[in-house]
Amino acid sequence: MESFGQVLVRVRLEKGYKTSKSFFNHLKSRGLECNYQYFVKIEKNISFPSALIVNQIAKALPAQSGQEVVLAFCSNQFHSFDYLFKNGANSQTQITEKKEIPSLKIQGQKELSIKQVNTLYKRKENYFLFLLLTLSRAPIELSEVKKFKGLGRSIKDLVESEMALVEEDKITSTSTEFRFPKDSDRELSSIYNAFDDWDVEFSYQFNFDKMMNKMMIRRISPRYMSVIEKQIEALTDLVRLSDESDQKYNNDVLHLQIRMSKGEIPG
Repeated sequence: MESFGQVLVRVRLEKGYKTSKSFFNHLKSRGLECNYQYFVKIEKNISFPSALIVNQIAKALPAQSGQEVVLAFCSNQFHSFDYLFKNGANSQTQITEKKEIPSLKIQGQKELSIKQVNTLYKRKENYFLFLLLTLSRAPIELSEVKKFKGLGRSIKDLVESEMALVEEDKITSTSTEFRFPKDSDRELSSIYNAFDDWDVEFSYQFNFDKMMNKMMIRRISPRYMSVIEKQIEALTDLVRLSDESDQKYNNDVLHLQIRMSKGEIPG
């Protein structure tokens, strides 16, 4: 049985990276979050990686290579069940041999830096392209991006800020689950208010079908407030969980925005 480090070195060489440093830089540009010294220890089997690191490495590689890395990790973790992962590797290879689709994204949340937030705030189109890429299931042709007004100019900004990656005339997000930093000062509050306004415009930019538009202002009893809040939370949870595990079925993008405020007025 190959060790995890041996598999990682073999995958590296198969992909044409003769040195650990060049391979590390390649993975890091696609979302790997560890230092070079630790990566070398993994290759030499001095350190065994966490599931998070393995996940990031696998997602930064083409599909078949990513599967090999994950199977090696599982096989090394569960020696007594090694036969399961050998069988899995064979069956997965048969499926992916026909067409190997690069997957450059990582799983797990990644917090944006203040500098990256400011890059998104620099131009509305930067924010729109950011949303488009994080929603995308696969790299997008640059020619497709440039069809939308102003988005072509935003490609450079997102690449330079390490929120996007361009390869072979395609662009992809470096993470599918970016998390915004907490609203800690007045400047960030102002930026987030702008993002809220731009969220409304996002569906217009991409010509979404209008399904519903409701607005209500009315007096209510305070004892109903918690009930209303719980119903809204249930709705947002439903939307959050309404995707299929097989991404090919998630064809529609739903734009749902709910704003609720309360106060007192004369009379």
